[in-house]
Amino acid sequence: MRAVWGLLSLVVVLAVVGVLVQKSWRSSQESLTRQTSSQPAGHNRASESGNVRDQSQKIQQQYRQQLESAINAPRSMPDAQ
Repeated sequence: MRAVWGLLSLVVVLAVVGVLVQKSWRSSQESLTRQTSSQPAGHNRASESGNVRDQSQKIQQQYRQQLESAINAPRSMPDAQ
């Protein structure tokens, strides 16, 4: 009898989890369709990837410049006693 109640409760828990997962999946799909439909008609992935590439190169160059200026900056030497 104990095993029957355990199995029954397991089935109920799995059903509840299944319903929650289904609701979550549907809401994420709806938000995804809203996001893709809100993009302008001329929007494409190629221009977006080009912008990301340019932005990445700009960040890398800024990092290099800051690193070089930090390396070449004069440091004050502590007084030797």
